[in-house]
Amino acid sequence: MPPAASGTRTTAPAETSDDQPPTAAKPANRVAAPTPIGGRTEHVLFDRLPVPILLAPGRERLVQFPFVPLIDVPPSLQGLLEVQIIEDTAYLTAHSPVPRTRLVAHAIEGGTKLPLDVEAVDGKDARPILQIHLPSEASADDDDSAAGAARGNPDPAVGMIQLTRYAAQVLYAPSRLIPTYAGVRQEPVDRKPVVGLYRGGEVETAPLGAWSSGALHVTAIRFTNRSTHPVELDMERLRGRWIAATPQHWRLLPKGSEADTTAVYLVSDRPYATVALWR
Repeated sequence: MPPAASGTRTTAPAETSDDQPPTAAKPANRVAAPTPIGGRTEHVLFDRLPVPILLAPGRERLVQFPFVPLIDVPPSLQGLLEVQIIEDTAYLTAHSPVPRTRLVAHAIEGGTKLPLDVEAVDGKDARPILQIHLPSEASADDDDSAAGAARGNPDPAVGMIQLTRYAAQVLYAPSRLIPTYAGVRQEPVDRKPVVGLYRGGEVETAPLGAWSSGALHVTAIRFTNRSTHPVELDMERLRGRWIAATPQHWRLLPKGSEADTTAVYLVSDRPYATVALWR
């Protein structure tokens, strides 16, 4: 049964006044650094909910947007958070711990706005690069699949976003709304609980299903809160090498509540059973 639905250096901060207007971080005129690949990048699909961005004080993190952004930095973060934008990439550096704060990224061209929840926590670590995708990119995956079929490829592979969305539809959508993709295959998976996948011991994890397309694999994992208090999921507490991790819901209510369970979709370059959990 699918889970029930319920809806990543120390400097003295500069003094600012509460009535000072926000400062917009604008694109800088210099050549962008090359983008590393592999396990250094975390992928997030924006689907109306604010995108959480975890920072480690003193360490720069790159956030890649699907557009060239402007970011409003509120006066409360002046001197605490440094934001520099080069083309479609924002370089964020927190100079000290920062409580969770809502920022908004505005597309320079068009009216797209993207809410961000930025937080800097000592002792936390996150992948150096966060890449944000829009739902419209899944439509591009559809176009690629259609083009592959037109070239005579009977099983065109789908992209990461479309594969993740397909897994979510299988779990949550009525059967009549689940699309059929020739290039997506269901994979066998052991549904026994997995010890150690998520650090901390408060959350029990167990596979729900697995699918693959081309070289990509997605596994839906049931996350169940076994504690008596709410749990905010933190994908940095996952063990294993994953290309992306996308929770259906980020917050689990206490054990016994209707919303104490959700699904997390793990994307990898190999079958789930062969991903080492040593990390």
